[in-house]
Amino acid sequence: MTKIVEYQNKEEETLYKFRLYAGVDERTGKQRYIKRAGFYTKKQAQDELEKLRYEVKTGKYFKPNKRMRFEEVYKQWLEQYQNTVKRSTLSHTVYLVEKYLLPSIANVYIDKLTTYDCQQVINNAFKATPSMINLLTGYLRNILDYARRLGLIKTNVALDVIKPKQKDKPEEKNFYTRDELIKYLETAKSIGLKQYAIFRVLSFSGMRIGELTALEWQDVSFMSNTIRINKTIARDNKGRAFVQSPKTKASNRLINMDSETMEILKELKERSLNSSNHDRVFSSSKGGILYQSTLYRFNRKIAEIAGLTRIKLHGFRHTHATLLLQSGVNIKDVQYRLGHSKIDTTLNIYAHVVNDDNAKKIGKNFANYMNTDPKADPQGINVL
Repeated sequence: MTKIVEYQNKEEETLYKFRLYAGVDERTGKQRYIKRAGFYTKKQAQDELEKLRYEVKTGKYFKPNKRMRFEEVYKQWLEQYQNTVKRSTLSHTVYLVEKYLLPSIANVYIDKLTTYDCQQVINNAFKATPSMINLLTGYLRNILDYARRLGLIKTNVALDVIKPKQKDKPEEKNFYTRDELIKYLETAKSIGLKQYAIFRVLSFSGMRIGELTALEWQDVSFMSNTIRINKTIARDNKGRAFVQSPKTKASNRLINMDSETMEILKELKERSLNSSNHDRVFSSSKGGILYQSTLYRFNRKIAEIAGLTRIKLHGFRHTHATLLLQSGVNIKDVQYRLGHSKIDTTLNIYAHVVNDDNAKKIGKNFANYMNTDPKADPQGINVL
């Protein structure tokens, strides 16, 4: 009797899984099991279980004699993969695989694929999109590992692929200093309330762009001066926007805001009562979801008028975190405010700020120690 088991994923969501006994493999003599996981309801798991039982019973599930091409295996793998990730992640995966992997090897028989073929695919993908090479290599290996599990191939030839390495590039500045941010926001204020409110909230909260565009007035509390982050806007591989849960469990958070920013939002709300969308804090001119392209235009215009180098939209999140750390805020508090699951993420991204501040303090402390007479000041030896 196959049992449907309840479990929790890394985000502590309750999901369901099962393992179905599917008889003995005639070629190997080994017992066969079919595993499925990632179902959000027990009924979904039950429906899939009944479907698989029928396919196994009628001989439609196992097709050991059929040779499969890479694209066929990919589509089967995708059916399982889609139950384990969010819709936005699935869309991004489909886009990358179908744009950079399939064109070269879609029609190659999976058992004829060689390490050389895989290496060529990855090398070509690296030339086109170097920043995505880790993901693409991972997808290729996972698809071939799925083929191995199905018995279509004996070894995963993609495991021997060497990932090309990006040359170290000088990091581009993607944040504003305190004075630059003040100048930027003053310029935004002179252009319009909507532009001012958008970039004030971004730079004074550190929220992600998707979190900003998903905000509804019910998430904003003028009584407690807080903003609740509990959703984000994502897009599928066709560019269609949709609302989903935040990036991680830690992304669900309550951000305390300053009174001036909240007054700006209060004024924006009063004006929005006459608009076509009363619920969304920041919406398009037609009342729909605000597109990032609109934010790009706003950002470009403000930076140009202010005479500042334009930073990316995500740079306002970096600006907020950098200025928080420079002002002396504890790294753990910055982690919570940004919605990072692990403090390592915060440290890795903003280590330069922490290290610069520590370096300045170390130099000063060492000089104080060297210039202090231990006999006159017994505590001097403990300066470091």
